[in-house]
Amino acid sequence: MNEAKLEKQKQNLVELGVMDPSDTLVDYLQASYVERLVGKVGAWKQGWAYFTEERLIVLTGLLADNIVVPYRNIRELGKCSQSLIPIGITITYEDMESGKLVTDKISMMKRDKWIDFMAQKAGI
Repeated sequence: MNEAKLEKQKQNLVELGVMDPSDTLVDYLQASYVERLVGKVGAWKQGWAYFTEERLIVLTGLLADNIVVPYRNIRELGKCSQSLIPIGITITYEDMESGKLVTDKISMMKRDKWIDFMAQKAGI
């Protein structure tokens, strides 16, 4: 990825308050996430996934809360499908504010690469 593009994206994430200025943006890509409607029921929505050295950030748009997962808070990673396409990742992590375990689903290309990346960073 072009260094100038990464730096511009990092500046945007820092301004949004979802990334620390001392963190390093590794890569970003278009992704989908499950917007929770009621309990575990949700709908797939388009967004962007950003992988830094310290956390996964999924920007969800104006109306939903962004998904920010420090790798150290990840407890479990798994695979799932988006509709019938096997490109999804389930991430179970401890929520920073509530301390409760939360499971989110995101989907992206090269999911095995990103599962391995997050597992290595999380130490699981």
